[in-house]
This record gives sequence, C-alpha cells and structure tokens, in this order.
Amino acid sequence: MTDPRRDRPLERRYYRWELERRFVLPALPTAVDSTSFHRLRDLFVAGSGLRVRIVESPDGTPIVVKLGQKRPDPAAPDDPRRRRLTTIYLTPLEAEPLLALPGRRSVKRRFHLAEQGRTWAVDVWEAPAARRGLVLAEVECDSDAELAAIRPPAWAGEEVTARPEFSAFELSE
Repeated sequence: MTDPRRDRPLERRYYRWELERRFVLPALPTAVDSTSFHRLRDLFVAGSGLRVRIVESPDGTPIVVKLGQKRPDPAAPDDPRRRRLTTIYLTPLEAEPLLALPGRRSVKRRFHLAEQGRTWAVDVWEAPAARRGLVLAEVECDSDAELAAIRPPAWAGEEVTARPEFSAFELSE
C-alpha cells in the first residue's frame, strides 16, 4: 500500500525563504525620490502569526492585498535573518472581514533605492504615532553568503536585524 501522505503532505513548499538584514537610518537617504513610494498598511492579527498587508499607491488606491505569515527557519530558529514567508493574494473584498479582526496596526511609506546591485526597501513609519518618522532599511538576498557580503551603505545607521524590538510586529505596538 502506498503512503497516502506521500503525494498529499501536511506541509507543502508554497512559500519562499526571506533572507534579510535591517538597519536604522538617521534620515531618508538623499538619493531617494521622496515622491515615489507605496504606502503599506499592515494588520498583525491578534493571537496569530498572520499579517494582512494592503499596498497602496500614493493616492490611496489599493495595488496589492495579501495575507502573510513569517515563521523562523526550523533549521536555524534563532537566526533573525532567515524566515519562511508564505503569502496568499487577496482581493480587497476578501480582505474586509480580516481587517475587522483585532490586532496591531501600522502604516509606513516604502521607498526603493539601488545600492550594491540590490534594491533596498526604505520605510518611513507614519503610524503608530510613537513610531512616526522612524526610518528603517532592509535588503534581501538569495543566499546566506550574499547576505553576509552586504556592506552597510554610508547612509545606513546601526544594524538592527538581531534586535526583536525592530521587527515590524513589535514596532506596530
């Protein structure tokens, strides 16, 4: 008899690895076009590891709505640079009931900046009010070796990858 779970495993690989480093910036880098951004509205659903994200154009028009979940790498659960990211894309209508759930919320503007042959995401926090004006940058790579080779740009401040208080979840409190 064939193992019934062989072709129907409980866990499937419909996710990707997120390998990233994060830095606090003293200000928005001067090379960033301050008029070219997306607004990210996040809801971290209470009692779960789920995040609903609405990506908007500067005028508030939804571009992408997604339900996501980040989990530590089982092979390296204490490595804050490695997370398993699963994403389901939703319509705004599908997201409505989820957005009514309790949880932590945040809003930030995301800019992009090319540096070292990579696209850096530079986030300026708008909400919650206690985080307004905080500037963080993150860079993603395809391998641990590439990630380790990243040099902090001149415009970057302290690396905060290993500091949990700088995770988006913690900052949304």
